[in-house]
Amino acid sequence: MNLIKLDIIIPVYNENENIIKLLKLLDDEINCSFRILICYDDESDKTLKYLKNTNIIKKEIVLVKNPKTGPNSAIIQGINSSKAEIILVYMADDFENVKLINEMITLIENGNELVIPSRFIPGGKMIGAVKIKEIVTRVGSLLIYYLAGIPHKDCTNAFKMFSAKITDKINFESTAGFTFALELVAKSYFLNLKIAEIPSTWIEIKNRKSNFKILKWIPYYIYWLSYSTIRNYSLKIKKIFK
Repeated sequence: MNLIKLDIIIPVYNENENIIKLLKLLDDEINCSFRILICYDDESDKTLKYLKNTNIIKKEIVLVKNPKTGPNSAIIQGINSSKAEIILVYMADDFENVKLINEMITLIENGNELVIPSRFIPGGKMIGAVKIKEIVTRVGSLLIYYLAGIPHKDCTNAFKMFSAKITDKINFESTAGFTFALELVAKSYFLNLKIAEIPSTWIEIKNRKSNFKILKWIPYYIYWLSYSTIRNYSLKIKKIFK
């Protein structure tokens, strides 16, 4: 039996003092036992020097080295390193949504296997994002919802919580960007897993260099959009001819 209720996976890239602020918020707000899994690409990441003080928070902090590079493989390595009942993927610069975590844990405990915090349902917001990033994110979410037929409004948001049991059912194949999130939602939907969606707010930090490589990652998002669309329509055609 797992003694740790929650593992929080945080991919980092030169987060500096932001990581300290986030860790303290998590320690103050979360009501259950948890660990922090800091997932990084290489030893030169400036985040690591801020974590040398082991007394930052009361909870265990685990450093997880990414065997490749980029946030997607870092997150998957974190998922593979988890030992808790519940897994949360959380961004290092998101200070707004810490208050949602206890509610999300309750939703998992009540039988949901995946919880999707959504910027695009009533009550959700996306504030201060660079226009091209906001346009790509919104259009991508609309296409996944209306074209691919996945009935959730924010599949691409990396902020996700799910039961560790999902990892026995889903073999992650995504390789770039934050496409694990779209893969996770699509595969969970096709497995008929119970999914909850709640409003969340994303606030872009001003004057912070983003590691979000829109043009480079678009083909990988298109792949999972195509996967979801083809899979959904194939299932519908099979039902018609049954």
